[in-house]
Amino acid sequence: MLAFHNGTVEPLHGHNWRVEVVVACPQLDATGIGIDFEVVQRELHQLLDTELDHRNLNHLTALNQPNPTSEHIARWIAERMMPRITAAAPGARLHAVTVWETDACGVTYELPQ
Repeated sequence: MLAFHNGTVEPLHGHNWRVEVVVACPQLDATGIGIDFEVVQRELHQLLDTELDHRNLNHLTALNQPNPTSEHIARWIAERMMPRITAAAPGARLHAVTVWETDACGVTYELPQ
């Protein structure tokens, strides 16, 4: 459920979210890799599976203030993925997280540099 500034309310509903993580790597290792995609994927899936999958986002304190919007979710994921990326590849930094509600509707949270 989302409560909008004009007083309207979006009823409780679900999405088949898609999440995109963009990592900036200022250097490559000896094999030409900045960060292993498998590591990024594993960390993202672990976060999503343990914290968000099959959950009512209105019941999650970290997301329900003021609303569990896509923008809020993208920022929340970014904040939690940042240390995971840094640990996986020193020097790499999380650049952005995009959350897609549908194939045509998504929002990107870009981290400050």
